[in-house]
Amino acid sequence: MQSVLASIERVGNKLPHPFILFTILAVVVVVISALLAAFGVSAVNPQTGDTVYVQSLLSGDGVEFMLTSVVSNFVNFPPLGLILVVMFGIGLADKVGLMSTLMQVSVAKAPPSLLTFCVFMAGICGSIASDANYLILIPLAAMVYHSVGRHPIAGAAAAYAAAGAGFDASLFITVGDALFAGITTEAARLVDPDAYVSPVDNYYFVACSVFVLAIAGTLIIDKVVEPRLTRTLPMSKDFKTDIIKPELTPAEKRGLKRVGFATLIYLALILIAVLPEASPLRNEEGGLIPSPFLRSLVPLMFGYFVTIGLVYGITTGKIKTSRDVPQRMAESASDLAPTLVLFFAIAQFIAYFRWSELGQYIAIEGSNILQSTGFTGLPLVGAFIAMSAVLNVFMTSGSAQWALMAPVFVPMLMMIDFDPAFVLAMFRIGDSSTNIISPMSPYFSVALVYMQRYKPDMGLGTLIATMLPLAVTFLLAWSTFLMFWLAMGWPIGPGVYMMAN
Repeated sequence: MQSVLASIERVGNKLPHPFILFTILAVVVVVISALLAAFGVSAVNPQTGDTVYVQSLLSGDGVEFMLTSVVSNFVNFPPLGLILVVMFGIGLADKVGLMSTLMQVSVAKAPPSLLTFCVFMAGICGSIASDANYLILIPLAAMVYHSVGRHPIAGAAAAYAAAGAGFDASLFITVGDALFAGITTEAARLVDPDAYVSPVDNYYFVACSVFVLAIAGTLIIDKVVEPRLTRTLPMSKDFKTDIIKPELTPAEKRGLKRVGFATLIYLALILIAVLPEASPLRNEEGGLIPSPFLRSLVPLMFGYFVTIGLVYGITTGKIKTSRDVPQRMAESASDLAPTLVLFFAIAQFIAYFRWSELGQYIAIEGSNILQSTGFTGLPLVGAFIAMSAVLNVFMTSGSAQWALMAPVFVPMLMMIDFDPAFVLAMFRIGDSSTNIISPMSPYFSVALVYMQRYKPDMGLGTLIATMLPLAVTFLLAWSTFLMFWLAMGWPIGPGVYMMAN
């Protein structure tokens, strides 16, 4: 195992920063487009019958495009506006302390018999709090486990597995949903200029996945991981932790109650606006799939998180003047600086890919190969998930990995009638499950440090041995659940199925 980990670490360390990687890929697209265009390479689109020729980015038109579209490529990149708007709202709620308080309540107050399940529910849904999910929940779960006489490292492992391996499942619409939807939309438009993937297009499936993963994770922690830790890493009876159990202040308790009331009022207002058949949020036939309502989810999310952030912040005194609101939003936006820099490189890469017609060419030829070999249906679904899981070990940034995979696989699978939102659903499974066994993850060492508070001599091998059963279980259980979902013929989101037609 140590040898395998060392190999993974060596390979991962040789990968350039995602910004440099996508810059290199953009240059590769330029060179390949020129070579293929020189040979007159083309493909016939089976859906339209049109012939698609690869265009050279080193031609006069290509050079003009590259020089004049740099700013527009970035500004018009679909995930850019989505993630900024959503993060303004969620960031406000996070910066006033609401997210951390919710995690404390959901875990520290859990009944002992449901403790592990509550940790998984809080961790999986806690992805809405991004980094705070790891930094707050892992030490909190370890401390709670220790306080009730259970192995604290098992609690830390449960929290790390929930936050990492269950990252792409949630009962809430998260920043990741908006981000992935934007990248998928951009990739799908390589084939269909009018394609649109909504942040809720996977919601039915990922929301139900939360309970599947929480149950699977609970069984593995309680029946496999904790008994093994008790045998191999027994805790001293006189062990003392320096972590103090957090208690909510009266103001925080009042803030949570008012957040609950504000949530009910906000939902009621949305229902009042949506339920009438003549509502402008419905489509022309009076339905909701598709509709302006589904396309308005991002601003509605923004409004909700701003509302509960204001309610909680004012109640607890974290917001004292109107100036505090934009200041908190600015603090959350500053956390996005590395993402925005990465988006700049990704936007240029995808724009070059689209303009050169390489995206359509690869999609057409790739779909022809899949059809000729008969490699479609469930075997293709399983293979795609497995490939995503393996790549995730070496590239743990979900946005960078999906930005790399989406322009190739989304159009290719669309050519054989896969819905682009379903391709995203497959990716989510692989993108999450192996996070917790990758030394390349920035939180791998964070989890180890937290666990070493309880066992100072705990090493990398012990961590990977502890997390591996959870990673494998999440990957298999989640993949099986997707197969079951397909067998039942259920939509994975509003009006979204495996096949587009």
